Amino acid sequence: MFSKTDPVEQSYETFKDRLTLMDFKTKVDALGKKKWDFVRANFLCQQALRCKDCEPNVAMVLLCSCAEAMKVAGAKGSHNKFKKFYLNYCPSSLRVPPIKYYLDGKPSTYNNASFDEALDYIYAKFRCFYVHKGVARLELPPKDVHLIGNELIDKLQKNSNKSYVIDVLNILGWFSTITKESLYKIL
Repeated sequence: MFSKTDPVEQSYETFKDRLTLMDFKTKVDALGKKKWDFVRANFLCQQALRCKDCEPNVAMVLLCSCAEAMKVAGAKGSHNKFKKFYLNYCPSSLRVPPIKYYLDGKPSTYNNASFDEALDYIYAKFRCFYVHKGVARLELPPKDVHLIGNELIDKLQKNSNKSYVIDVLNILGWFSTITKESLYKIL
């Protein structure tokens, strides 16, 4: 059993299926200056996983905040911290987002969005819109987007010639997986 007052032990919950408590504590202690950033990021990840089914928009924001909390070296500003976290730590096998796009005028030709594009989209549309404008993307879509089945069709920027097609049923699951795996890679 672990202590309810030790933050490192409390953060163990996320990885208890992979590591013993002693191995986890050893790895976290070895992080040095990044130890408490990791613990805070891990708490945000845990909270997001608890919110996943009942408050999916909140879960997405918490996962974005998890990445920002890691304060990756060389990254300034929230968006850059967010993006650099995933670019540095997300395993390459998971860099296949449930996001596609088509060029305007060619909705029959779908292309896979790059991992980089997916990160920009998630930050702009799931984090910023919800935090700054109160616009939720994992429920009924706002007026400026279309929902076809379980896919949200939207533009990242108004002057872009790409319309993004987001699988709203799978985006949160994929994003929570890459966040958890990125945190694990830090260990």
